[in-house]
Amino acid sequence: MPARNLSQEAHLWYTITSPDYLSRANECLHEAFTLFQDRVLQHPFIADYAPVPQWGGAMEHLLSSFDNARAVLIHGEFGPMQSWASRVSDIPRGLRESNMEWLSQPDQDQIMIVVNEASRIGNHYLRGMAMSQAFSSPAYRDRSTAWRYEVPEDLGISGSEIARYYEDAVFPVRPEHIPEYAADISVTCKTGDVVPWTGVWVPATGIGTAALAFARQGVQVMQPAYEAASMDADGDIEEFALIECTWHAVRPTGRMIVHPNSTTATQEYDEGHRLSCEAGLTCVRSGYWFTPAKAGSRRYFKHGELLPEIGGDYGATIWQWDHNQDPPKL
Repeated sequence: MPARNLSQEAHLWYTITSPDYLSRANECLHEAFTLFQDRVLQHPFIADYAPVPQWGGAMEHLLSSFDNARAVLIHGEFGPMQSWASRVSDIPRGLRESNMEWLSQPDQDQIMIVVNEASRIGNHYLRGMAMSQAFSSPAYRDRSTAWRYEVPEDLGISGSEIARYYEDAVFPVRPEHIPEYAADISVTCKTGDVVPWTGVWVPATGIGTAALAFARQGVQVMQPAYEAASMDADGDIEEFALIECTWHAVRPTGRMIVHPNSTTATQEYDEGHRLSCEAGLTCVRSGYWFTPAKAGSRRYFKHGELLPEIGGDYGATIWQWDHNQDPPKL
């Protein structure tokens, strides 16, 4: 399996739960409704055919309610957009099950292309919110029911699937650069505690084989890490081990980095560039690293593992890739 990258996955999580991403769905729905409405006006006899006012009305209602759902999403209220995205997902099915033969085949195809795209974006959002919703039970938050006894199955995006299966759909043209993200070790939350901050979270032990979590402040308790216990030949997770752990918030550092799968990143990686990393960020490559901040600091880190702060009078701890990757001699 390809190495995982915290910035790549965090950027995808933040994208699919963002107002701008859902605006893409609304634009697709608007295109479908405009074409649908125009064709109805050209064929007045069809206006009384029940599926036409039903599904035309459904699209019109979604378009009229989007701005409100987007506005409250900007202010951290995710529920109205969840309802909006769920209703958008009904549109392709409703149109398929109704008789669309009054439309030309090119018009049918175009309408279905754009409503399917709107539905796909809505479903990405819903999958991104699924585990947050599962751990939002009032009984969890007031501790009248322990999550250990009623543990939700993994309903969200498992392991590294957000990068494996979502990236090409989210970014038809892959960006050359993306924001850099890092674990903020000053913001922590343990499994079962009420979440203190809305955003993406990573287990304190590093990215591992679990998915990052999107969690909402005050709405839910923090989930366990759903670590892969077994995988099939294609790398798909068959069984999970639920790990009670501490999580750290994942925040943008304010810097832009080369996308890990871009041509530039591949060249830099092969040439040995960019193989230094500040403490508090995650290891970008499995192997032996050292820091000038401490003599004899050479040690092995796994990809995705948090690089520790050494402390002392040296200043910032910068870990550097050791070009000698031979294990220590006994």
